[in-house]
Amino acid sequence: MDNAPTRGESAASRIGWWSADLKDLTGQAIVTSRVVALLEEAERQAFVYRGGKLKSIVSWAWAALRLWASLPARRVRVLYLVCSRSTAGFLRDLPAYMTWLFGVRVLVHVHGSDIVDLCRRPGIGLLARGILARCELILPSVHLLAPLRDLGMNQIHLCENFSEYSAPVAFSLPRPTQGDLRLRVLWNSNVMASKGFFAVADAIKSLVDDGESIRLVVLGRPIGDEVMDLRACQRALSRTLVKSWIEYLGPVDRPTAMRLLHEADVVCLPSHYSSECQPLAVIEAMCAGRQLIIADTSALRATAGDYPCVKVSGPIASEITLALRHVMEKPASDEALQSAATHARQRFSPERFDRDMARLLQI
Repeated sequence: MDNAPTRGESAASRIGWWSADLKDLTGQAIVTSRVVALLEEAERQAFVYRGGKLKSIVSWAWAALRLWASLPARRVRVLYLVCSRSTAGFLRDLPAYMTWLFGVRVLVHVHGSDIVDLCRRPGIGLLARGILARCELILPSVHLLAPLRDLGMNQIHLCENFSEYSAPVAFSLPRPTQGDLRLRVLWNSNVMASKGFFAVADAIKSLVDDGESIRLVVLGRPIGDEVMDLRACQRALSRTLVKSWIEYLGPVDRPTAMRLLHEADVVCLPSHYSSECQPLAVIEAMCAGRQLIIADTSALRATAGDYPCVKVSGPIASEITLALRHVMEKPASDEALQSAATHARQRFSPERFDRDMARLLQI
């Protein structure tokens, strides 16, 4: 079908968006919220489903019914779809994907590296590849381009994520004195085994046992994953929190997170989380000019780019211990970090993100 607007209509007046609700403070929710704010000027329709077992099913069915009811009258011509990459999530998103049959231009915003795994799965992967090939994909990271093109996806746009870190203000403030504290490490992500939290804690314990004065400040909440379910993660975190060198603050508001980032010496994310794509914790550390330790994965290498950082093979305590010693003994210079931070703030600026997304959504 022809997607061109009819006389007297604008493309922006017929935009819909399909996603889970945005109540959880995740990187995906932060990015989606900014896109939704961009759509405020348009006459957009929200097709949002909510969590919670039966409530989720009812909410999903109502969102799908409203979406499909809008199609015969062509009230939605462009659909912004925030996709899930699990098999169940992909099936849940099918009512949104299939609107392409009505000539809807479907823009699929991908937030996880496991989109590639979905497309490679036996059975469901064939269906996923066939549908995604008829949509336009918005990717935050260049490392996904080649594997998705190899799987037959050719309508691909690159739009990196953003950081609202106010670096010029923070750089004008004096760094706090730390007394005898040699290193302050910030964990600025959810507490997950696959992201490497417990490996980082074990590494710091080893250094403290060797007489080093190090403090670990932890933000985020415990979440279960493929390595450790939620209950096991909570139990492991409780055992870790009795240590004197750790300060657990849990989820905090943005100003507090930015202050703690400014006070930190190093941010550590040795993540092998299967969905890791372009984590906000790494982006913000770069924009703030902090020392950085990451896992040597395609996703995190693409995120870091040329930023000076120390790479480890994964969430392995012994490697993280050596990386932290390297940061203490041979840190990148302040001049190198501030120069890299200036480039990162340009690369991940909210204004650049807004321009790219407005162009893609044609608003």
